Amino acid sequence: MADIRLAQPRANRLWLYVGVLAALGFILWASAFVVGDATNPAEAPKVGAQMDFGEERTPVLPAQATPFQSMESLQTRDLGRLIRLTGAVESRVAGNAVWVRSPGGRRILVRFEPPPSPEALRRIGGSIEVDGYLEKISEAEFEVWMDTLGVRIPRPPPGRKFGDLPEASFARVDSLFIKNFYISVRPEALEPRPREEPAEASK
Repeated sequence: MADIRLAQPRANRLWLYVGVLAALGFILWASAFVVGDATNPAEAPKVGAQMDFGEERTPVLPAQATPFQSMESLQTRDLGRLIRLTGAVESRVAGNAVWVRSPGGRRILVRFEPPPSPEALRRIGGSIEVDGYLEKISEAEFEVWMDTLGVRIPRPPPGRKFGDLPEASFARVDSLFIKNFYISVRPEALEPRPREEPAEASK
């Protein structure tokens, strides 16, 4: 005998879901008129000069260079530090670099990066006063630069046997030759500095 069952068909809720999604979209669209549109480029957060602080903005202070003579020892934490080097040129200018002796007796390599104009390099001689950034250099590269500039680096006297440490007097002299750092100078640092106008004498 046939088994006949009556089943009620399921209601089609597709239009209900479409209506709910459309209502949610309309609510989100209408909320932009109340809380604002976060995707509007005109309302994006601004930084720097775009904030338009005007006269209320604090003026930017120029970086202050640290005198090389005031730094007793150079450390890795000093990398990138702005340094003012005053000293005497002890080598010829070659490969946009020169060997400089500071008043305290310490010598350090100065490299001009990027290369300045030939006229600026021709003005280097005698004494020098420049602002540059402390950078790291490897021992092998240092030896190449010393050979290029024709600089003679003191060598320890031979010991009586292998492994002998150099004398304390040589260690003091050797400490004056900085071999693991150099000063990177930008081309604008070689431009003549404007002279300060003398103050008017008080009457």
